Amino acid sequence: MEFKVEKKTGQVIVIHLKGRMIGEYETIPLNEQLEDLIEENFVRIIFDLKELEYMNSSGLNFFLKTLTKVRRLDGEVVICAMNNLLETLMVTTKLSSFFTICPTLDAALDHFEKEKA
Repeated sequence: MEFKVEKKTGQVIVIHLKGRMIGEYETIPLNEQLEDLIEENFVRIIFDLKELEYMNSSGLNFFLKTLTKVRRLDGEVVICAMNNLLETLMVTTKLSSFFTICPTLDAALDHFEKEKA
């Protein structure tokens, strides 16, 4: 799995994920970078899954842990641009009820803009 982090204004970061998220070891570098960003008070996180092909329970666990961390700091996690397979996985596991899910990155950015107003 590859990732790219993009800092935005207002404590918002966008994390673009690419490939397959199938092992906890794959999330270690991302987790380390996230820890640093959360310490810098970036607690509004958008995960752009447009290029993420697949994930298993390790990926779901990663998202839940991240959500728990940032919610303790009054933050939020938004997941956007999921393919049908990932969307079905989120609905089947009922995790879609815990996360804000947006169809596009622009919609996710708008979500945080509206929250700020």
